[in-house]
Amino acid sequence: MNPWLLFAICAAVIVFAGRAISDASDELAERTGLGRAFIGSLLLAGATSLPEVAASGSAAFMGSGNLALGNVFGSNIFNMLLLLLGQIFAARHILSNVSSSHVTTAATGMMLSGIAALSILSPQPAPSFLGAGLDTWLIAVLYIVIMRLLPGSEQEAEIAATADTHEAQPATPLSQVWLKFAASALAILVAGWFLSKAADEIAVITGLGQTFIGSTLLALSTSLPELSVTIFTVRMGAYDLMVGNVLGSNIFNMVILVVSDLFQPGSTPILSTGTTGQVVSALVGLVMSGIVIVALTLPKRAVKWKFNWEMWLLLATYLVGLRLIYLAG
Repeated sequence: MNPWLLFAICAAVIVFAGRAISDASDELAERTGLGRAFIGSLLLAGATSLPEVAASGSAAFMGSGNLALGNVFGSNIFNMLLLLLGQIFAARHILSNVSSSHVTTAATGMMLSGIAALSILSPQPAPSFLGAGLDTWLIAVLYIVIMRLLPGSEQEAEIAATADTHEAQPATPLSQVWLKFAASALAILVAGWFLSKAADEIAVITGLGQTFIGSTLLALSTSLPELSVTIFTVRMGAYDLMVGNVLGSNIFNMVILVVSDLFQPGSTPILSTGTTGQVVSALVGLVMSGIVIVALTLPKRAVKWKFNWEMWLLLATYLVGLRLIYLAG
């Protein structure tokens, strides 16, 4: 099949399944009674990151390590741009109306990305352990530890007032909601697998290289579930759920590095094969996360414009970052 056609079909499947899994995740969040920020950072973030798992894992399995790394770091910076896209549909300024607890998630993303960038730049590869580098295992362990420390029962008042998307007494059995979640997840995984195969062929045909294709085309396509979730949650006024999904997806994506490391043939840790372009991509993500942290920690204030300074700065950083990634190769 033509790789462009295969790519388009897989992207369409991801959009459809991403919306379905978002609905299921939101219903599960309400019916379990857990906080929106926590559910957005954990359950919904993991669900919408499934295309990245499939795409990066399959790319590494096929020996396209640069495509796998480019997808992880590229998805992270594209996800940050979703804050700007979400603001288009928001009635209020997003970052001025969410919990400051998101600072922990954003800072965790900066830490994990920094570890990955340092590992790529290291002149000596990290020691291998159980089929993967100790650097990727460290990232995975830190993710698990920090997620266990996050509060799981915080309820946001503004969400309770605006996010009444389900009936008080749901007619759908909980088992059917979980089945919908699982079926959507399977569809996303399968589509993500073939998406990376198509992207690898497109990289060869266009001559743009795996790093750039992974950081742009593949990253954008595997972030389609996050895009649909962003629009859906912003429209219902669930800003904490939306921001939690964006920042939570970024730290979940970093765990994909250990999955790619395990799938990659050979014994060389995947981060030691990284390129300058991937380091630039990771650093761009660090800067964008830093912008969000500053915006979240500033005193709450009245916003005169729909797009405040941090939104324009996020856009400028993203565009400059793409240029630098392309030049770095």
